[in-house]
Amino acid sequence: MPRTDRFLDIRRDPLSDELLARGGDSEAHSILQRAGFVAVVRVHETYHRAPTGLAEDDESRLATDAVARLRAAA
Repeated sequence: MPRTDRFLDIRRDPLSDELLARGGDSEAHSILQRAGFVAVVRVHETYHRAPTGLAEDDESRLATDAVARLRAAA
């Protein structure tokens, strides 16, 4: 079965300065949550953000770990 959305973008939002992950399929969403990202469910979209209160180094490690897990699952 083909994935509905293979593209995932993890970056710092320029407006809020939050580390966000957008896109991806249900498997990617699951991997992001297991890596430590927090799901944000809106009416028209679901995305993930880093937990509040993390230092920038910890956010970087979180993103690096998530990317490694996503690549391993691909």
